[in-house]
Amino acid sequence: MRRHRILLTMVMMISFLLLNWKEASANHPPQTLDLIFQDQHFILPLNKIGFDGIDPTTIDRQRFFEWIQENVEPKINQSAQSAYFLDGELQPHQLGRKVDRKRLANWLDLPHFYLGSPQLLPVIEWEPKLTTDQCLRLKEKKIGSYTTNFNKKNKNRTHNIYLSTEAIDHKILLPGETFSFNRVVGKRSRTRGYRQARVIVKGEYSEGIGGGICQTSSTLFNSVDQAGLQIIERYSHSKRVTYVPRKRDAAVSWYGPDFCFRNQLNEPIIIVTNISDGQLTIELYGPDSIQTKPRFVPSPPS
Repeated sequence: MRRHRILLTMVMMISFLLLNWKEASANHPPQTLDLIFQDQHFILPLNKIGFDGIDPTTIDRQRFFEWIQENVEPKINQSAQSAYFLDGELQPHQLGRKVDRKRLANWLDLPHFYLGSPQLLPVIEWEPKLTTDQCLRLKEKKIGSYTTNFNKKNKNRTHNIYLSTEAIDHKILLPGETFSFNRVVGKRSRTRGYRQARVIVKGEYSEGIGGGICQTSSTLFNSVDQAGLQIIERYSHSKRVTYVPRKRDAAVSWYGPDFCFRNQLNEPIIIVTNISDGQLTIELYGPDSIQTKPRFVPSPPS
């Protein structure tokens, strides 16, 4: 009889506690998880994912991470962006970041520790392949340089040289990357500003859109060769050109030959171009720690 009274008392106490909890839940707003990142707030009422306010095992983890995927990650996750140059101006790098799902999963084991006040959203960050500081060091050491002459009175040809030179100026090549002249410069067309000038086709001179850009690719080739970089693809014209020594040219055509080289060195390199008073100069630079084996390159015709 005494044992029966004790059991009855315990049942009544549990019923009383459950009734009070239900009344408290009805009179108070649901418990929320408030995540903050910089000036952004992400608020989730935990009853929407099954939390009863007491037992962590009532949380539906799949629904929780579906909410994270739909509402949080699109505004937080981003790819790392290397520093680069735009019109000669340095553009700072951007850190990569993503929501730290593993830490959030641990939070769900003890949700009461993270309720009632805003919590910093756990985020994983990483640097890109080329940071702003690394980019600032790219011009510490000159590893290659070549200058060719052109007739600046030939307006169309000069214009094409300018356009193609601008396309490769301050182009950065990381270790192991390959440079393709056609890919970087792009299609030579009227819509992209290129003009008609003299070109060599099958050993004969003719007029074509983009005439003159082979002087850019040939100047680049000699600078690259002097720096000791790995030449992947290069073709000579079917007729001798006058701006570089014999067999020192690099013919390019959008639907044909390309000039490609690879940065096999231990550091990134940067291409720097300059045009002044009928002279085209292309220089290659790297940080002081770059290790090169330069090659001899004959001087251009005067």
